[in-house]
Amino acid sequence: MATPFVPKQVLPFNGADLQELQGEVSDDIALDLLKDFPALSSSSVIHDNGCGYGAVTMAVMKSNPPTGIQIHATDINSMFMAPLQAKLAENPTWPVEVEKMDACGLTFPANMFDLSMTTFVFSGLKDDVAAASHIRRTLKPGGTGVIAVWKEMAWHTALENAHYKTRGADEPMAPFLSTTWYKKEKVQQVTRDAGWTDVEFVEKAAWLDMGTDLKHWVTLAWSFLAMPVGGWKQRDEDKWDEAIDSIVQELLQGPHKVDENGVYKIRMVADVALMKKQE
Repeated sequence: MATPFVPKQVLPFNGADLQELQGEVSDDIALDLLKDFPALSSSSVIHDNGCGYGAVTMAVMKSNPPTGIQIHATDINSMFMAPLQAKLAENPTWPVEVEKMDACGLTFPANMFDLSMTTFVFSGLKDDVAAASHIRRTLKPGGTGVIAVWKEMAWHTALENAHYKTRGADEPMAPFLSTTWYKKEKVQQVTRDAGWTDVEFVEKAAWLDMGTDLKHWVTLAWSFLAMPVGGWKQRDEDKWDEAIDSIVQELLQGPHKVDENGVYKIRMVADVALMKKQE
């Protein structure tokens, strides 16, 4: 079997790179959300659902939670959880249990969690209604469920535009890019299908930290997210620089800023569903 073609510019990818791509924007939004909820108590049990590198877990620990809380962090992808495992190794007293588990088939018992937060996960799920149903099932009566999806992602639009610019208007969108968008209207439909009857939405904004080398961040994003349907082609290697330069220029023209340390930041906005499980 022939080895699939990979452009020479493609960067290798691991769990730490996922955190670099996301920066702390997910952490910041989770921390902002926690301020809207009643204060955690010593008996609070929290689910970081589809945890990845542990944005929700990090936010909870940054909020100075009371002694006695429990956090269960789960994800189907062990590679994505590696940075969280490393962080817990540095902080062995944190009240966190990490387990590989599919958000569409949670094995926790019913009525377990006071708070279940699923942030920027639903776009990649194979059965979103099942996932929303499991959130509802595993919450205690009176507990709060959170589903966050992106409303505005300037970097995503820039990658889409580079895809069409370098591959043509008729080229199917790269699979990772085509599944990343998951709109508020879809959350409304899915939660309704899962049995939720009272869903409130709020908007939360944060600045995505892209580091001091914007071109490196863009190269990492293009490497991970832009592989076209059917795999990479020689065309992608030949037009690599054109794609990267196009994305960089579009980002610099959009809602961005550069802080005092020379760090590039892009504004992102989330739609967040807040769901209360009835007593």
